Amino acid sequence: MATYYFNVHDGSAFTDKAGAGDEAVSAGRAIKRDDVPDGVEPWRLSWNGSAVVVFAEGKDEAGAVAQRLKDGEDEAAANLVKEQDIIKAQVAHTKKLKEDGLEV
Repeated sequence: MATYYFNVHDGSAFTDKAGAGDEAVSAGRAIKRDDVPDGVEPWRLSWNGSAVVVFAEGKDEAGAVAQRLKDGEDEAAANLVKEQDIIKAQVAHTKKLKEDGLEV
């Protein structure tokens, strides 16, 4: 296991350097964790307030990158559906206003 420091405000990985990390801990900006898996890239690490979280745990970096891309594509598709639903609702609302004789 490795030691890593995490930002207390958003749980993002801060540093693995003891000097900068200990300074941030003493200033209340970071938390020190000694239970971080070895060999995991910092961008995959976060802290949820009680435990270290590894994005795409069990995968190597290439697998984690592929997972992040897939998650991004899934999120974009979901956002597109939400956007289309909002537009449909706005169009229906505008038509209703026009039918009621109100200025749009």
